[in-house]
Amino acid sequence: MTPSKIFIGLLLLTLAIGCKSVQKTTSAAQNEFKVVGYYTPGSAEPESLPLNYLTHINYSFSIPAPSGDTLMPLRDDSILKRLVKHAHSGNREVFISIGGWGIGDGGGDDSRFHRMAERAEGRHTFVRSAMALVRKYDLDGVDLDWEYPDEDSPSADQYVLLVRELADSLHALNKKLTAAVVASGKKGYGTKKEALDAMDWVNLMAYDGDYGGDIVKAHSPYAYAVQSIDYWVKGRGLAPSKAIIGLPFYSKKGFGQFGPTYKQLIADGASAYDDYWKGAFYNGINTIEAKTRLARQLGLGGVMIWEIGLDTSDDTSLLKAIDRAKR
Repeated sequence: MTPSKIFIGLLLLTLAIGCKSVQKTTSAAQNEFKVVGYYTPGSAEPESLPLNYLTHINYSFSIPAPSGDTLMPLRDDSILKRLVKHAHSGNREVFISIGGWGIGDGGGDDSRFHRMAERAEGRHTFVRSAMALVRKYDLDGVDLDWEYPDEDSPSADQYVLLVRELADSLHALNKKLTAAVVASGKKGYGTKKEALDAMDWVNLMAYDGDYGGDIVKAHSPYAYAVQSIDYWVKGRGLAPSKAIIGLPFYSKKGFGQFGPTYKQLIADGASAYDDYWKGAFYNGINTIEAKTRLARQLGLGGVMIWEIGLDTSDDTSLLKAIDRAKR
């Protein structure tokens, strides 16, 4: 064999090994168990967030303007800038979460989304506005939190069109699109399979069970997580790898009444291992670990937290519990 042929052979072998290495790295990234934490300004300083226990942080929220097709300026964008700097220093990703329950007086007013989505130009303008935000703050993706498109109205199909257009724009820049969805029930049917297919993953809000359903008053027991997973994966065809099960770091007291945060509960004397204290239902370490192990066993994409600023920083930390259970 001539020297040139030997050189070419070695070059091809090196390239083949390199390609296999890239494929393994890509596969590992795709199979990563995600720990997605929602973060609201004021709950904690951005630099205090423990990046070693998180993979993604969702800054909450960017609010649509009354017209619905543009996004209102952030009240204090310095917090988002600090968050991005902190997260990127640890190779963690930051998404902007758009929407949320708090729109309108008393919350739960999604009319801005409906006004935007019913017109093609409204959807185009919304996507351009979202992409401008992503570029301005060097974000890694968008989490769409429209609560909720309706099954029995045109908004379900309009949601599909919006999601596809936004996903195409984000994916062209190697960015990601996710969404927050209801735990289960009729409201979930407004999010069609075509929309789920366009998303990178879906955050299942498996808490606030006291609002109704088969499991009431207990807010977010283990059984509610099972019910939510069954609804979306078995019933709605969501790929397990796209299902991110939600975990609460706050408590509820009866029908729709918010209780203390987990951090407050522990400071007041509640046990880190129980799920009930003085009328407040919450998730302690045992339940958080059990849900995380369930996500692992079922091959889910990971877990999601509302919200990470409500955790403790000592041995009672729920983020530390998640980290132990996911290994």
